[in-house]
Amino acid sequence: MKVLITGGSGLLGSALTKKLLKNSIDVVHLTRNKSSKNDVKNYLWNWEKNKIDENCFVGVTHIVHLAGAGIAEKAWTQKRKEEIVKSRVLTTRLMHSKITQLKLPISGFIAASAVGIYGAQISEKVFTEKDKAFEDFMGNCCKQWENSIDKFESISRVVKLRLGVILDKNHGALPRIANMVKNRIGSPLGNGQQYMPWIHIEDAVNVFYKSILDEEISGTFNTVSSDYITNSELTNKIGNVFNRKIWLPNVPSFVLKFLYGEMSETILKGVKVSNKKLKGEINLKYEKIEDALTEIYS
Repeated sequence: MKVLITGGSGLLGSALTKKLLKNSIDVVHLTRNKSSKNDVKNYLWNWEKNKIDENCFVGVTHIVHLAGAGIAEKAWTQKRKEEIVKSRVLTTRLMHSKITQLKLPISGFIAASAVGIYGAQISEKVFTEKDKAFEDFMGNCCKQWENSIDKFESISRVVKLRLGVILDKNHGALPRIANMVKNRIGSPLGNGQQYMPWIHIEDAVNVFYKSILDEEISGTFNTVSSDYITNSELTNKIGNVFNRKIWLPNVPSFVLKFLYGEMSETILKGVKVSNKKLKGEINLKYEKIEDALTEIYS
């Protein structure tokens, strides 16, 4: 077995790489620059120029596709939104084109997607994999993303993992919230009642790992915990971990809209997402937010 990972230098890609190597599975990365912090062979590609080093596919049995411009790294200008979509869709199409052209025998294509496919909504509805993409930017982005992934179904087993917020001590949303809480300036955002589908980094890695190894796993899965938690609840539970009382008033919606523009919708609205289908295939270690936070900050 040999696994090619795109987006291998990110939070999830790095953690998955370490787990694969620990279990004596060969790993290579497809990247835009040759520097590697994971001590694996890197191959270059440039999806904007439709270029890829075909040597990256030599001996590869499985592909894990995690590449994509960060959703919350920059303001959503029209140019940035185009980059967010193209960095997911065109990278997938480029790999499919090359693999088809080279007639490579790939056993599995495991790709990240996001619960953003259900959109930024205010709803008590519990969304499942059968629900359609919502008509907003993230919903349409994920729909195009998954449509490009589906092209692989004619040549390999395909697994699409719709990720929630990944909780990790040093990367992503959690340390930003935790640092504010520790400094006594943390407070819920907007009305605080927006749901935040989440998954512990260890569980996220294990889901991808088992999706690679288990040839019986295929299809689309909401990759989140069972815990429906709001922004306000998360903020207060982080406060409990650090023995900090949340005393400041909620951050007003208009402030977030002024700071982040259209992107604020993803912060101020959220959805409940069912993981019932995932749990039918894979057990999760961290089902409750208290357990996840205790492990992360123990």
